[in-house]
Amino acid sequence: MSENAFEAAGIVAEQNVAITMRDGVTLRANLFRPAKSGALPALLLRIPYNKDAAQTYVYAHPAWYARHGYAVLVQDSRGRYASEGEFYPLRCDGEDGYDTIEWCAQQPWCDGQVASYGFSIPGINQLLAAELGPPALKTAIPAFYPSGMHDGFVYVGGALSLAALAQWAVIIAADAAIRKGDNVALAQVVPADQLSGKWHPGSPLRDTPFFTKPDSLPFIADYLAHPSKGDYWQEWDLPARLEGIEIPCLHVSGWDDTFITKTIESYEALSAAGRAEHRLLVGPWFHIPWTQQVGCMDFGHAARNIVDDYQIAWFDAQLKGDRSRLDALPMVRIFVTGANEWRDYDAWPLAGTVAESWYLHSAGRANSLSGDGTLSPQAPGDEDADFFIFSPEAPVESLGGHSCCLPDRAPMGPADQRQVEYRNDVLVYTSEVLDAPLFVAGKVNTILHAASSAVDTDFTVKLCDVWPDGRAINITEGIIRARYRDSLEHEVMLEPDRIYEFAISVGMACHRFEAGHRIRVEVSSSNFPQFDRNPNNGKPFGDDDEMVTASQTVFHDRLRPSRIELPVIVGG
Repeated sequence: MSENAFEAAGIVAEQNVAITMRDGVTLRANLFRPAKSGALPALLLRIPYNKDAAQTYVYAHPAWYARHGYAVLVQDSRGRYASEGEFYPLRCDGEDGYDTIEWCAQQPWCDGQVASYGFSIPGINQLLAAELGPPALKTAIPAFYPSGMHDGFVYVGGALSLAALAQWAVIIAADAAIRKGDNVALAQVVPADQLSGKWHPGSPLRDTPFFTKPDSLPFIADYLAHPSKGDYWQEWDLPARLEGIEIPCLHVSGWDDTFITKTIESYEALSAAGRAEHRLLVGPWFHIPWTQQVGCMDFGHAARNIVDDYQIAWFDAQLKGDRSRLDALPMVRIFVTGANEWRDYDAWPLAGTVAESWYLHSAGRANSLSGDGTLSPQAPGDEDADFFIFSPEAPVESLGGHSCCLPDRAPMGPADQRQVEYRNDVLVYTSEVLDAPLFVAGKVNTILHAASSAVDTDFTVKLCDVWPDGRAINITEGIIRARYRDSLEHEVMLEPDRIYEFAISVGMACHRFEAGHRIRVEVSSSNFPQFDRNPNNGKPFGDDDEMVTASQTVFHDRLRPSRIELPVIVGG
């Protein structure tokens, strides 16, 4: 008689457990629990990416968690795989999460306590459920999560997160096409060029087949129809709901994740409110996977994935009252890139943070590595402006960065930027060699005084660490779509050739520039396909049949001091 593998391991595994939601829709889940135990705390993972996979590309198997004394329920989201209903990302996730949590608490294998975990969309769906206040939910571990669907997910600085949106859509499109019986659409879901992330610059966005076919992803069309951050996006806006979250949370992310800024902003708000215990764990990782090798950088054995052990320490403390392991861990544990080591702190933002301005300088030709651009803490005097031409038909290629979801299919992580720094449409500003380390931890911002001959355009900024051997490794980057320079809610076109002050968020960083290295800032008008290219024509989003070549001017003088603002840790 053959023996079941789970039974041999002491685990009871049940497949496709039916759970009925308040509106009658049935969702299905897989359950894993120890064979020899009474009622236990339950761990819930709700995902749109197939419960049978259970996000084990980053987490340990649910049976591993069960072996640590938990009942683990992994559920297909509404309208995905084995669950009934229509899938619309995050719609109904709060209510479905609430109903599933309370259902778990009533089962004989549960002691009435429920916790949740999961990353990406399963990160934010935990908090949407927590905001509704299910009585049985005691804690959550949201990881690598956005703060909604607009700013920082579908759009960044008003520009479309093209690579991230397309890659994410590829991941979810196959099941959607199968559910609708659309074999034609299914055949179009994963062409090789989409999987590689290499979109042809000459293809108008609105004619890109992936965004119009299959129609089994209607929300993609909705996202593209609402480029401004208006009422449509409020349904999933997390910042508006944070005041209702009263449970303790462990927040997990990676410095090269596409959602790092939004994850930390949510942690900061919840921690500052003081309604419960909140802790932060950030590794050097990008969205998937969480390993010591990130892009072109090997951060060493210390950078390996430690999330599962951290989660068990958290769950044991919050659900079993055993704080022995958690209390030995810090409130904030972060991996400092550059130094390539973990550091422990009592809080984030870090104490002793000082905003330090580093100014752009040149004699008027900072174009490319062959130019005369420099960067220093000294404010500029009378200096000539820099000029470059931005042609949307030949955008600057993305090399690494903060995108999603897999590094072999989208521009993610650290990469040597010299290949794009050779271009004349990239302005390059480099500091002198540092005689002492410079530790930067927090939000990086840029103030750019610039003008364009177009009625709308983009300006991009990239912060890099230049090594003694010449490698220029990207740390973080940002973009502003000019029509959204004043507000993501309202479009205002440019007056051609008028000088504007653009405030550009360059993301979140935790990096030590070592002595002997240099700091570099790149300024351009495209970073494709991480972001869609701006056709510069001022027409409605997606109407890019007409491409307008723009002449761009960047000022850095006494009256218009363009600069990058670094959050420097004194003595770091």
